[in-house]
Formats: sequence, C-alpha cells, structure tokens
Amino acid sequence: MKQRILALLLAAGLCLGIIGACIPAALAADETGVEEAVEVLAGLGIVSGCSDGSYHPEDSLTRAQFCKLAVLAEGHGDKINAGAYRTLFSDVPGSNWAAPYVNLAYEEGLVSGYGDGTFGPDDAVTTAQAATIVLHLLGYTDDAIGPFWPEDAMSLADSLGLLDGLDKTAARALSRGDAALLLYHLLDQTTADGRDYYTALCSSAIKNALLLDNDSEASDGTLNTALVYADNALTCYEQADCLPELLVGRKGTLLLDSAGKVSGFLPDDTVCRQVVPVKTTSSALTGVDGAEYSVNSALPVLLDGEKKTYGDCWYDLAGRARTTLYYASSGNLELIVASEAVAYEGVTLTGYYENAAPNTGSPTRITLLGITLDVANTARAGLSRFAVGDRLTVVLNGAGEVAAAHTTSEKKGELYGVLGSDGSVALTCGLTVKGTIASGSAQAGDLVKVSSIGVNQLSVSALSKSCRYSLNVSAAALGSIPLSDDVKIYERVSAGPVVEIGLDDILSDTVSSARIDFYATDDEGRVCLLLLDDATGYAYTYGFLVADTKTSAGISSDDTVTNKTIAVKNSAGTTQAYITGLSLKNGDVGGIAGTAKGTLAGAVTLTKARNIARSAFDGGDAVVVDEIRVPLADNVQVYNTATGQWTTLEAAKSYADRFTVYYSGALGANARVWVICTE
Repeated sequence: MKQRILALLLAAGLCLGIIGACIPAALAADETGVEEAVEVLAGLGIVSGCSDGSYHPEDSLTRAQFCKLAVLAEGHGDKINAGAYRTLFSDVPGSNWAAPYVNLAYEEGLVSGYGDGTFGPDDAVTTAQAATIVLHLLGYTDDAIGPFWPEDAMSLADSLGLLDGLDKTAARALSRGDAALLLYHLLDQTTADGRDYYTALCSSAIKNALLLDNDSEASDGTLNTALVYADNALTCYEQADCLPELLVGRKGTLLLDSAGKVSGFLPDDTVCRQVVPVKTTSSALTGVDGAEYSVNSALPVLLDGEKKTYGDCWYDLAGRARTTLYYASSGNLELIVASEAVAYEGVTLTGYYENAAPNTGSPTRITLLGITLDVANTARAGLSRFAVGDRLTVVLNGAGEVAAAHTTSEKKGELYGVLGSDGSVALTCGLTVKGTIASGSAQAGDLVKVSSIGVNQLSVSALSKSCRYSLNVSAAALGSIPLSDDVKIYERVSAGPVVEIGLDDILSDTVSSARIDFYATDDEGRVCLLLLDDATGYAYTYGFLVADTKTSAGISSDDTVTNKTIAVKNSAGTTQAYITGLSLKNGDVGGIAGTAKGTLAGAVTLTKARNIARSAFDGGDAVVVDEIRVPLADNVQVYNTATGQWTTLEAAKSYADRFTVYYSGALGANARVWVICTE
C-alpha cells in the first residue's frame, strides 16, 4: 500500500467558473478540516481549483456562486442546458454565466430573489442564506424550518451539525472555507423524508469501506483502480476520476455510478492508530514508543494484498515500516493494515558471519548480527570467499536480500537503532539486531550506535554529540545541510527513552542547536538521523498525575529512605511510578517522561482551556481555542468526567457538548492538545 501523501490536493479552491479543472498538488492547505472537505467535494465534481492554485478560505462567495454549488451538490449538474439561459431576474440575464444555475435553483425552490425582481447575484451570500439553501436541499420546507428567519434556519442547521466548525454569525458573509465545510456536512445528513443525502449523488454505495489505494493494478491488469476492503473482501474498482490521495487509508462510504465506477468517497470518523512495530507476539504488538496492543488471533489483517488473520501472520508484522490499527465505535480493535515491507535498498550491515545454509560455498541464507538474510543469486559467489567467524560487510537489495559482500577494509556500515529491554536493537532501517551485549553503556529506550565485536557479541553506546546548527523545519535543513527524504527523527526528554517523530510533528519554525542531541549524515552528505531533546512533546506520557511516595531501604539495615514518586494514569492504565524531587500535585493533568533507572526524566504541566464547544472541534484533527486553531495530538487522551472512563473523542462528542482541553506550548505558535475532558 502506498504511503498517504497528505499534501496532494491541499489547496483546492471554490472558483466556481472552472469546474473540472485539475487541483494543484503541491500547495499547502490553510485548514486541515477545510482541506478534507474540499478533497471530498472535488472528488464529487462539486468544487474545483482556482486559476491561481490557491484556496483563499477567508474570501467570501457570491449568491450566484453558491447557487452553482447547490445545484452541483444535489447532483443536478446534468440538468443545466442551453434552454436554461433565460431571464428570470432582471439582474441575471440569460447571457450571464450563472443564469442556468440561478434559474434552476429558483425553480427547485432552493433560493428566492428580492422583492424588486432582482436576485443580487454578486452580493455576498450570508451564512444564514447558505444554511437555508442547504436545508432546502435536505427537503425542509420554509414551514418546517420555522417562521422566524434567520433565527429558525440557523437553529435547525446548527442542531443538525451543518454549522460545526463554521462562524455562526447569521449575517456574516460566508467564507470559502465555511462553504466547503457546510456542503461537506450536508453529505453526511439524512433528508427530511429519512433518506441518506448522498444517495442522490450515486447509483449505489458501499458502507464501512476502507480505501487502501487510489492507484492500484487489478488482477486482470486494469490500471488506476481503487483498492477497497469491505464486507471482508478486497476489491478493485475502476474510477470515474482518481480519488484524492488524502483519503487513502480512511474508512467511509464508497459511492459508485451507474457503470459501477467509483464516483466519490465519504470518509467517516473511524478511529485509527499508526504504530511502528518493534516487537510482535501471537497475542500482542508493541510499538516503537513502548505501547503494547493486545490482539486477538482471529483479528483480520491486510498484508501484502491479502486478507489473513493475526494468528497466521503476526511474525511478519515486525518487519513493516508501520501498521495501522482500526477501531470499531465500541473501542474494540477490528482490523490491522500492514504497510509494504520496509525497503532495504542499499542498507549496509557490518558484523561477524554467524551461520550459513546450506553451506558457505554457495549460501542461500546467512546469519549476521542475529539477522537471518536470504542471499540473492548474484551474491553467492562473492560470499563464498568468507567463512563463519569472519567479519564482513553486506549490502542489501530492496527485498532485503544480500546483494553484495565486502571485506570491512572495502566497505563498512554504521548502525543506529533503539535499544530494547531484551538487548535487541531495532535499527533505523527496520531490521532488528540480536545478540549478547558484551560492552557499552546504554539504557533500554536509548538511541544507540551498535557494532558487532564477535560472533553473537554486540557493543552499544548511547548517542550524544554537540551540534552547532539549528534545524530549519520549513527548509528541511540542519544549518546548511539538507535532510534526506527518508530522514529518521527521534525525540527524548533528557535521559528518557526515545520516540520516533516526523518532521511535520514539529510545530516550531526552528529547533535550536541546544535541543539537537545528535545527527548523522549519509554517503551523500545529507542528514539521515536526528535526535532531538523535547521538541514536540511526544516523548511524554499524558494524563492525570498520580503523586505518591516510596519508602525503601537505606545504606544500612536500619535506615529507610522516602522519595516522592510520580506516575500518569490514562487510557492505557497507570505508568510506572518514577522517583522525583519535584513537587507535583496529585490529580493535575500533565505529562511525564521516565528513565530506565526508574527516575523522572522530565515533567510538563498543561494549560487549561474551559468551556470549549463541540462545534469548535475540526473533526479529530484540531480544536479552536481563543479563535486559534490548535492541533490535537495523534494520541490525544479523552476522559469522560461524568462516567469516570477514558473514551474516544467521537464518543465524548456524542456524550457532551462542552469540554476542557489541556495543551502545551503557546497559542498561535506551537500549541498542541494532549488531553480532553468532558464538562
């Protein structure tokens, strides 16, 4: 499965005179929620890109432009014809581009004109006017809406969720961003007569569908198909137009036209987690951050284009770049999707030759650094000059096979990875080194340099290196040194364990040299590895602080020592209690990071924002606090205060309409929400 490229169609615009134009791929979206709305609407042919390739979400729309949107949103674009170019309003002559849309919208009862026989096509459409049009699209009559306009229209639209995320000032000129959100919410509605609204836009639909790929090759050789998992089966569908890359990996409703081709996709709010697996057993999967996920052996797993059960393939998952865990509304894990096997092209391993099969003269498989590797046919002759016990360097091909073998004087590779509690090292390339740690000083969770010092003997050293360069996030450069496309970035708090992050997780424009603990470069001189100190907040575990004390034996048998301890309680349970000298308050909301020695590496307190409305949430991506959009952490913790239970954000929003959010950083700069509680 291809990795989702989140910036493919990021800046589609509502320039209504260019329906069908291609939406540029390289532009940044202003709002994640608006971005998704535009992606979905563009896939349905409702909106398209502006001529300058930008979205301009703050700009307003005219009444004529919104009429065109309304006609297309009800699936009546095919009713526009030359005969529609006639004059119904004195200021919308038949020669006007908008005449067919305004006329059709008027005839269908979606809009009305002014009392003087004009329509005001160039007037800005207000939020109340647009909401009323959308209510008409849903089949609500003026009588059903209520006699008091715009209050009744705004109230009904708000109660249906149509105004979620919008500025709800009735007389305010509707912005392009709000227009996209309003129509996006429309697609998920039930009409006044009880019909799913989206059925007007398709011939058939498949619910609970997972879009795995938008550019797949079917078994019969058909190209550019949509690969979909639904009803326990994998199916390739031809597409009327290619679905946006942003939707790949999402679950939702697949829309099909009369020819059975994909005509659109409506994503839902299914909760999923991306996990980089470092250890798998027959009953659990452990991520690089140390979090463990229990898995039923019968759970379906999508692996290399096939449906399997976890019990049949758990041992294959540890070699994957990531796995995505999908959860049902009940909170139960219902599906795992594994990425393609990690590409090992050019990976260089230096170590002692530990084993060969069937023999060293023409090996088909060798063991090096505790890793068993298949040998490509072209590499067997080169390996025949080495004997078990020799130190050598091998280079892998993309499939992870040995493609070439060298003496260490000819070629040598440096190996970096995360030290596990069992002594294994999860290398940055995706392989796991195993052996006996014979020398070195490092703790479990450290980012280390590992080398082979004998057969089954490893030396590890924690990474630390002064850096005089700052990281320019937008330029993707460390000083003047560019980052490689596949740079690995890790973060820790002081001496705490590392977690892997992405460059886009860093909300600041720059990271100072003081927060860069280590970097390494590849053969081309680009930065391939970065270790940061507390740059994003992801190295902490967040929840309710559990402050306590611990009494232990002192130096002599008669002595005891009492230390303060701190732990965190969240949806995963209660963490280990770490010894600390800090005075932290029991029950406060915050985050902690511990060390392998059982001491506190660091703690962070969060800023509280109360009385946050349900409508302030932009799906599961962000929330508006003091008129500033603040992203939610990927692993945001959500607590239902009334039930005393940890829950999902969607379940919490269904239960309550007011929330308290806890965030780190500064609003408008690097703020991120880590904990949400219902009020």
